[in-house]
Amino acid sequence: MKEQIREFIIKTFMSGEGSIKDDENLFDSGIIDSLGLIKMLAFIGEKLKISVDMSDVTMDKFSSINNIMKTLESKMHN
Repeated sequence: MKEQIREFIIKTFMSGEGSIKDDENLFDSGIIDSLGLIKMLAFIGEKLKISVDMSDVTMDKFSSINNIMKTLESKMHN
């Protein structure tokens, strides 16, 4: 799942080029903005079949691949 998220980010927001570290802040580095966050939530729902409550959507929880994974893993265990 982590690699699917990484591939989605690189393909969608980085023109398919470059790399991202697991702890890189996606917002601070300019890779993703608020519209990008909405696209990512759609990808997570459609492709990964994980529903994320809007109350769980914060800049911190979606700021890096590691934080996204923690957030999604907590959803899968509930």
